[in-house]
Amino acid sequence: MKKFNLEDWDIEPELDINRDDLIYGNYVDWNRFRIENEENLLDYFEIYLPWSKKLSVSEYIEFISQDFFKNTNLFDKYKFNELLICKQGSKLSDLQIQFVNREGIDSKSLVSDIFDYYGVPTGVDYEQELPEELQYWSNQLEGDYLDNEYEYYKSYPIEIVDYTDTISEIELKINNCSDELVIKSLILSSLIISESLIKSIIANKLPKEKDLSDFSKKIIEKAINDKLRKFEGRNELFKDVFGVKSPKQDWINLRNSLAHDIESSKLTEGKITYVTSKGNEDFYEIEKLFKNLSQFSEDLQAIIS
Repeated sequence: MKKFNLEDWDIEPELDINRDDLIYGNYVDWNRFRIENEENLLDYFEIYLPWSKKLSVSEYIEFISQDFFKNTNLFDKYKFNELLICKQGSKLSDLQIQFVNREGIDSKSLVSDIFDYYGVPTGVDYEQELPEELQYWSNQLEGDYLDNEYEYYKSYPIEIVDYTDTISEIELKINNCSDELVIKSLILSSLIISESLIKSIIANKLPKEKDLSDFSKKIIEKAINDKLRKFEGRNELFKDVFGVKSPKQDWINLRNSLAHDIESSKLTEGKITYVTSKGNEDFYEIEKLFKNLSQFSEDLQAIIS
């Protein structure tokens, strides 16, 4: 039996952003996907729904022989055994059966049940619930989403005041949430946003070189981008630009662990336990983490002021 295969569809996730246009990640509204792609999905599964048509006996048999009737109660649920006979004759081939129109049955429910049978996703999936190829941060961390982070953060700088509001909002969401995966995803989002903040501050402080050839500009931008993408490189750039060390960021191991395998971490009694790159277990108290994230922005503000 053919099942829904994500690789056969061009899914365009939407961005989950807050009021300050800072990004939590991607999400996909599968219910809307079902509605917008209903006809294509029916064709994909070769579903035969002959709305309002007069069916011959052979056509009716073709309809009730479809795979989704075999292992479900949909035939009885939607009373397809009670369709009206609209034409009779002396021969069986003369018989015609009137199929319902879309208004004469709960068609939305029927189509939804069929899609459920074939494994079409439903509801809304957020960043860490999505397959990796649909995730915003996964693509960005691999360097596929932003080819030129330097230019991006110069064009779309993150302001410290917006960062502070966002971190507070994320912490509030975590405190009011009981879903472990959502909490871990929000923690990861806060750490990546913190990373984006320091990238933004560095990119917007770097001097603008004039009268450079395109070739020279590409070399410089590549060197800057290579440093922005790595923790050590960002710290080196920060010290070169501001003359002091960057503020403490002791959550990098947690961020890397969550980014590479979010399922390996665990939440227990107000702390998140994770596996380091060396295979050891470590933990971070969530309340302390958000205090440190807030302190991080205050320290940055003091340096750049």
